[in-house]
Amino acid sequence: AGLVREGRNDQAVSTIAGLSDFLRRVLEDSSRQEVPLAEEMQFVQKYLDIQKIRFADRLQLSVDVPSELGQAQVPSLILQPMVENAIKHGISKRAQGGEIRIAAFRSDGRLTLSVFNNGPRLAPTVGPLQQGIGISNVRSRLQSLYGDAFCVEMRNQDPEGVQVSVSVPFRER
Repeated sequence: AGLVREGRNDQAVSTIAGLSDFLRRVLEDSSRQEVPLAEEMQFVQKYLDIQKIRFADRLQLSVDVPSELGQAQVPSLILQPMVENAIKHGISKRAQGGEIRIAAFRSDGRLTLSVFNNGPRLAPTVGPLQQGIGISNVRSRLQSLYGDAFCVEMRNQDPEGVQVSVSVPFRER
């Protein structure tokens, strides 16, 4: 509604179309446990396109996901809550905005996905019990898919920011 009030009708239409694509993907993939990383990245890009309209120049993005990892199987919709948290707790808290970095790499039979934001650091007391619903849901989904063969880490970065990483067994379709 704000975009329309501001006379930014083209952006309003684009946002609604992006939201429609985003919701369609959520519904289509709700029955799929895993998807290729390339598909997951396309979905996250749709989410970020919506957020870029919201934050404009305040949101800087970099992605380092090698194309050879495109067929790696990842839990469907696993990155979106991580990116959403990075925006909510990192970027939106800063008047000047900030940066989000998404990365993936393979090592020792494992695939690691990470989302970094350069916003405020975590309080020293943040542990599994203090984590929000997004990360708790990520942990629960990973537990149901991989048993104990997964890892979720939230770490402060120097000089600022937080990185959330998920490591799962590497599998290709």
